[in-house]
Order: sequence, then structure tokens, then C-alpha cells
Amino acid sequence: MAKRNPAPGAPEESIALPAVLPRVRAGRHWALARACGVPRRPAASHGDPAVPRLRVHDALAGWGTDGLVLAGLGCAVHMSERHPGIYRRLQERLREHGCGGAADGLGPVTAALEDARERWRRGPAFDVVYLDPMFGPHPKTAAASRHMQLLAELAPPLEDTGALIALARAAASDRVVVKRRRSARAYGAPAWHVATKTVRFDVYRPCVDG
Repeated sequence: MAKRNPAPGAPEESIALPAVLPRVRAGRHWALARACGVPRRPAASHGDPAVPRLRVHDALAGWGTDGLVLAGLGCAVHMSERHPGIYRRLQERLREHGCGGAADGLGPVTAALEDARERWRRGPAFDVVYLDPMFGPHPKTAAASRHMQLLAELAPPLEDTGALIALARAAASDRVVVKRRRSARAYGAPAWHVATKTVRFDVYRPCVDG
């Protein structure tokens, strides 16, 4: 069979992405859930209509792992991705997990090829905006997984992460959560953080005009 040529801008190699459901079941991303405020709405993960789902915007979605984990914990997640090739692989992954249907027991998940800032201008508002701006070059002592290396190669660089956080704080009604390497300096002054052995989630309060 002839080898299919990849679509322009698409990853040219088959990449192994982190499994989602085992992470949900094992609670390996519970620090992320705590940072986003998921434990405050546990009934939503069981489909209780009296408890509204936490509305999360995964604004720099990449391969969508963290967003899918949050969906597995009962959140309603919207993913924004700017790179067409990354977005095509993200769509494939969402189909693999049955997003748009009832497969895998995930909360509602939507995705769009878009700049998150345009989504914030249009609305609707989100409870939580989640930003994973990548970590930049890894230390020489740490080898990044190939899926992270490829994402770093393909993803458009962020011009000003601090300015993006400021805009996100105006779009989120409850909080903005920013994923960082544990040893990295924070952007500005987060209200608090939730740390693991390798990463840290900095939490910022929303900005409310007037």
C-alpha cells in the first residue's frame, strides 16, 4: 500500500500520546483537578442535573490530554488550538474517545481551530481558563517525551504569556490555571499554587471590571 502523504502542517510521524482514562481512574491528575476546583462539584461528574458542570476552557489544547482528563472528571470542556496539523490530530483523538457521544463516560467536549483570544471576545464565559504554555527547552538532565518534543516543534510560539494570562483573567468567572515546570518562576503573582514533584499549577483570581 502506498504511503499516504500527510496533510500540510500535520505531524509526519505516528506519535504515542498519554493514556487518558487510566489517569482519571488512578487520580494521577488530581493536582490539576484541585487547581481547577473540580472537587467542589463532585456530583457533576456523576451526571446530577442539579449540579452544573464546571465549564473549562483548555485554551492551548495541544494534544488535549489535560482537557480530556478534566472531562473524565465531569467538566464541560472546550478546547482551542491554533495549529492546523495539531488540531487535526486533536480531532482524531477526540473521536477515539467518543467525544460528542457517551463513550468513555466523558463530560461534554468541544474543540475549534481558533485563537483562544477570539473565543474570549465572542463568549460565552467560562468558569475556568486553563493554560499550558509549554515549558520551553527541557533541562539537559531531562529528556522530553517525543509527543512533547513534536508539540514544541509545531506549536506557534506565544508572544507574551503574561498578557495572555491577563486576558484570560477577564474571561474566567472563577479562576485561571497555568501549568508550569515546578522550578520555573511564576508569571506575575498567582493567588496560590498546587504542586507535584515535576509540575506546578499556578492559580489566578479573575479580573472583574468595575
